Amino acid sequence: MRKISDFPVHRMFERVKVDLGRCDVCGTGKAVYRSREAQAKVCEGCYARLVREWNKGEGVR
Repeated sequence: MRKISDFPVHRMFERVKVDLGRCDVCGTGKAVYRSREAQAKVCEGCYARLVREWNKGEGVR
């Protein structure tokens, strides 16, 4: 499993409609976002966490 901090930018992910399997971060959610660059896939919840962490780092509330 990978950590959410392994992916510094949420913009490298794109939403897909194909079956990707399970999330690489939590391992339980259905993966719906994929990053070819990072060679990873994440679920809705982990993607939201990634966006929140990025926003926090940029000072966005």
